[in-house]
Amino acid sequence: MASSENRMDRLIQDYLNHVRRALLSLPTSRREEIIQEIAQHIAEARQALAPEDEAGLCVLLDRIGTPAQIADEAGIPAPKPSRTDPWVPWLLLLGGFLFGIGWIVGAILLWSSRAWSTGQKLLGTLVWPGGLAAAFVLFGMPAQACSSSPATGVHCTGTALPIAIGIPILIISLAAPVVTAFYLDRVRQRGA
Repeated sequence: MASSENRMDRLIQDYLNHVRRALLSLPTSRREEIIQEIAQHIAEARQALAPEDEAGLCVLLDRIGTPAQIADEAGIPAPKPSRTDPWVPWLLLLGGFLFGIGWIVGAILLWSSRAWSTGQKLLGTLVWPGGLAAAFVLFGMPAQACSSSPATGVHCTGTALPIAIGIPILIISLAAPVVTAFYLDRVRQRGA
């Protein structure tokens, strides 16, 4: 029961933090007044939940409205999406094939956009930088170079990954940028 109570308290706190961020352009006193009103409304409505569970709490929060709806009611216009936002996930995924410049442009556009949170921007930047091109470069390089001569015999330089390690790394290096690009695109579409 206590664990469920803690999860519900965290859910409420996360919701209020999102509302607070949506209201950042308001003066602090007005913003905190709205947050206080919402918190009080949640506390009162939460007592009436029978049984008090996460599903009921989610319905309650949905009825109050999304942070964007609350900001709209407070007179804050929603930020207009950038015309370049639809390109960002795909530049991060495929831009590395343009001599790496496309990926760098994608990362710059990602960080200058309002469509994604800071955590999502970090995810887009740090999950396999260079996108698919980095994976192709990494696995396209010869792992081991061997030469032979009558005097020295066979001489090899470099290392080869064992298959048990190489295959999972290859799968991750291909899947991570694809999943990240689709996730960022989905977040962008939900926000638009």
